[in-house]
Amino acid sequence: MIRTALSSAALAGSDIQKALAAAVSSGVQGIEWTGGYLQPGDSGRAQEAMYATLRAGLCTASYAMPGRASLTDRAAFSQALSTARELHAPVLRLLPALQSGSPQADAETFADVALALGDEAGVHGVTLCFGIDADSTLDSNPMAASLLAMIDHPFVKLAWEPVAGAGFDDSMESIVSLAGRVGLMVVCPDDLDGAGEADGDRAEEWLQYLDALEEQSGSPDMTRHVVFRTMPEQAERLSSAVATVKSWSTTLRRYHQRRVY
Repeated sequence: MIRTALSSAALAGSDIQKALAAAVSSGVQGIEWTGGYLQPGDSGRAQEAMYATLRAGLCTASYAMPGRASLTDRAAFSQALSTARELHAPVLRLLPALQSGSPQADAETFADVALALGDEAGVHGVTLCFGIDADSTLDSNPMAASLLAMIDHPFVKLAWEPVAGAGFDDSMESIVSLAGRVGLMVVCPDDLDGAGEADGDRAEEWLQYLDALEEQSGSPDMTRHVVFRTMPEQAERLSSAVATVKSWSTTLRRYHQRRVY
């Protein structure tokens, strides 16, 4: 089941209430809290945000950990995981370590780290979603597909983003190669190219991307979030993109003869 969320990183400089107001106004169903609003380990502020989110009629889709995950700072990870739990966030989004210059060593280290962190998060039912970063071990979707397949951990997944300039075939191939290993999708309104128009030029492409997201391992009725990471200059542009994703989600569920919520 596809749900929409807004990353608080898109609203840098605002406070918790303003971020929630913008999210509600855009029509999303959830919010991703980030380190700019909630530093890892700040229990009081995490609980304040959690209750404020619920009062706004939203859920917490994820918590984005500031910095990078590594064995050299396990304490920072544990604090971020604690904050995700206090927010009732099902996902902790994070970046892998930077490249060291030895691809094989980087891959082995990432696998070891991801397994250890996945075990720690999995005890609490929190899924780790690593992002792609050109300077990190996960520098591409093919590398992510290879490493995540090797790790094969139920609580270690990818935060998938469309690659700028990539064609449909390449983008679709990357999602298919990551089947069962995409935890959420991160987009900006411009990625939809014609949002607000259900029959836009790329509507058929996005229907297939979202179908692949909903068909990840587990029941298709499990919530899977599309997180909008940027706020366009015109707020109506975001609202239009959110409405379009909701419309596509409904179309897919009806196509598969599933209950529309």
